[in-house]
Amino acid sequence: MAKPNTKQKPKSTPTKRIAKPKESKSSTGIKPFVFRTPDYKFLGDEPTWEVQPTPSERKIRLIKAFRWYGYYFQNKEAKEMIIQWLEANNRHAESKSVKATPDTYVPMSVAWTCRANLVGLELTEQELQTVNDGITNFLTLKLTVVSDSAPEEPKVTIQDRLKEKIIDCSSEIDGMFDDFIRAGAKMTADFKPISIFRSMNAPPQMISYISDIWKRELAEFEEVIKGKDKELAESYDKYSKIQMRSLVKFAEQVIADCSSYVQVKKSERKPRAKKAVSPEKLASKFKYLKEFPELKLKSEAPAKLVAATEAFLYDTAKRKLIYVVADSNAGSLTIKGSSIVGFDETLTVQKTLRKPADQIKQVIGGGKPAARKAFKEIKATDVKWSGRSNENLVILKAW
Repeated sequence: MAKPNTKQKPKSTPTKRIAKPKESKSSTGIKPFVFRTPDYKFLGDEPTWEVQPTPSERKIRLIKAFRWYGYYFQNKEAKEMIIQWLEANNRHAESKSVKATPDTYVPMSVAWTCRANLVGLELTEQELQTVNDGITNFLTLKLTVVSDSAPEEPKVTIQDRLKEKIIDCSSEIDGMFDDFIRAGAKMTADFKPISIFRSMNAPPQMISYISDIWKRELAEFEEVIKGKDKELAESYDKYSKIQMRSLVKFAEQVIADCSSYVQVKKSERKPRAKKAVSPEKLASKFKYLKEFPELKLKSEAPAKLVAATEAFLYDTAKRKLIYVVADSNAGSLTIKGSSIVGFDETLTVQKTLRKPADQIKQVIGGGKPAARKAFKEIKATDVKWSGRSNENLVILKAW
């Protein structure tokens, strides 16, 4: 990469940089980056490889190096690292092809591996194969774009949008963690992950993506505190014991807020509105007698009982006149299957009629007040009614 100076800006500026980088030569001749920023205390210089890692510590040191590069650099700088590595290995044709490929598709881990190799890391056969495969795939994307004269736009599904949103949300949590580190790794009320979830309206069905990431981070922090893994503990040696406990608290807070956010979204979810059912459909199974010629009675349609507050029914087989009153809490009557529901069990009663023709005529001859008075004056014992219909039931009135 070109060395930044005061006269001319470098072609790519590392992200999150506050001060210009100074450079010092490594044993391989490539100048490692040294960022003198407020984060330097926690992040240190670019990892170098004067002493090659042992197989047991290789993974931990590579993770640490990748985190360093990921903090300071983005896609544009990552592509330049691949180009520089190809030029250093006399692969000029591939270098030109990489330059012409959009930054969007840059394989970041391949770029960090190339940079680590340039500053002294000796790659294993497997790592070299991974780098070459990554570059080949990267160039294949370019060939695909060039060969298609009219490429079809990929269909973006709802799941794709949700995944993109949760990844953005996870990046914001990472940014909060960076702020937490810059603040000296002191856990305060300023660091509230749930505030990010709510502000970005994170999809609760995918919040486990973030929770799982921080469960792994928590396990690593706790392992460092135990001190049993020396290589892992060494990678966190810049943090004090108090700061390590704060890292644990931060991870626990993210996990707890993930759970809390799901519960909050459940409580805020509006219940699904019930589909309105027509009175005719509700009353379709209600049993009744359409006509009773003996007393010249014709029944009202059962649908009139739905949403009514009072009704008079007559059981022709038992000579029972039934007065139905809606329960004050329910507000109105309705029908469920072959029964009337929502009635007041105390006020709803039935009486046996001695002279059905005359007594029914008095009840249904006027309005509601007259009907109530006529029913009250019938000298017969009040009997509770079950609400069930039958084939002998005539619906006299429903209001």
